[in-house]
Parts: sequence; C-alpha cells; structure tokens
Amino acid sequence: MGKLLDATNVRRAFHQAIKDAEGINADEWTPRELWHSFGSLLSDRGVPLEEISRLVGHSGTAVTEEVYRK
Repeated sequence: MGKLLDATNVRRAFHQAIKDAEGINADEWTPRELWHSFGSLLSDRGVPLEEISRLVGHSGTAVTEEVYRK
C-alpha cells in the first residue's frame, strides 16, 4: 500500500491526469470541482439524498440537501 498524498500532490496528479483530455482546460478544474459536479449531476437526475450523501462523503443529509437541492 502506498503512502497518503497531501492536497497539493492530489491536485497535481489530477491536473496531470486531465491535461490532455479533449475539450477540458485543466486549469479550470480541481478535484473539488469534480466532486461537486458529481453530486450535482446525481441530484439533477433524482438520486435520493441519502445515496448522494453516502457517495460524496457527507455524514448526513442536511449539507447534501443544502448544497445539491435547488
């Protein structure tokens, strides 16, 4: 098992992974943006709050509801 990465190394690896993706400007995306987009897409498609909360790592549904239900 490898060692844990700090936030800087995660961002660097993320940018490296997407830098050559067509139609994506790697400078406009962060892992947090991807995480938030994931939750928003799930919400837009009617996935239950409990499931979104679990998938994005929230401990309950209050934050999930506040952030993703508009």
